Formats: sequence, structure tokens, C-alpha cells
Amino acid sequence: MSERGHDSAESAAMASFPKAHCRVVASQTFEDNAYVLLDTGSPGQPYLYGSSCHRRDGQWFEAGSSNGPGWAQTSHDPDLGTLTFWGDAPAGVDNLRIEFDGRISEKPVRNGAYFQIWWRVPAPTKWPRIVAVHENGVWKAESEFGLALRVRIARGHGRGGIA
Repeated sequence: MSERGHDSAESAAMASFPKAHCRVVASQTFEDNAYVLLDTGSPGQPYLYGSSCHRRDGQWFEAGSSNGPGWAQTSHDPDLGTLTFWGDAPAGVDNLRIEFDGRISEKPVRNGAYFQIWWRVPAPTKWPRIVAVHENGVWKAESEFGLALRVRIARGHGRGGIA
């Protein structure tokens, strides 16, 4: 993490990566917090990486990062935090339905990834889940596991030992 502030959350999140191998996939800000989803992979082999950022005195700083979605405390209240849910989506999928806490939301796929964030929520006992994808003009039932498997196969990684 850099101690030098940045003009944007995106710049703060990208500071520790070579510019040639890092681009912003999605970003969302809430008050003085932000979450930035990056692609740090090589061309044709995306690698998603998430970064939590905070603003102090008008400058953005990276607060933590991870190669997977999850929940993290982001305020002085230990019971509240930010829940992120993101991942790769195969070509042709342009929208997802995600169920969390009894509600279903629709999120567009952008730059080959889906991205959903909930601010100031308690740590979940049940995680968000994909329930459907919009592909070729039709909604189809789908799961996060099924979507991830389709991405692996499309990238030539085969079934990865899955029976």
C-alpha cells in the first residue's frame, strides 16, 4: 500500500501494479469509501483483483485488497462493512440476477465481469448467489459455479478435474 495519496480511488488501487498489466474493470464510491475491481492479468488471460480504498483530506488511499470477493469492515462500527460479489463472465452473457438477503437484483456484465457491492451491511450468514444469466436475449437459470466453469472452459483450462 502506498502512503502517498491519489486524486482518485482508481489511481490508488492501481498504484502497486505495472500500468501495462492493470486496468479498471469497475469502480463504485460511497461517501469516503470506494471499491475498485481491477484486471491485473495478461492480454487474453484476465485476473480480477479487488481493492478497498478510503478518502482522507481529499486524497485516496488503498485500504486493502484481495483476489476474491467478500466482506470487510470499512468503518468504526465493527458490525458493519462492505460486501463485494464479483467474478468473470463468459462472452455472450450481458446481465446477471443476483440473490442476496431475500432480494434479487439485476447487474450488467461490463468488461467481461459482474460486480455488485453492498455498503454498510452486517457480515452475512448467507452469501450472495447468482440465480440467472441473460444470454442471447434470454434469461437462463445459472449458478456461480456453473458460470465459473464456463469461463474456465472458454479460456482453454478444461474441466480442471471436475467430474
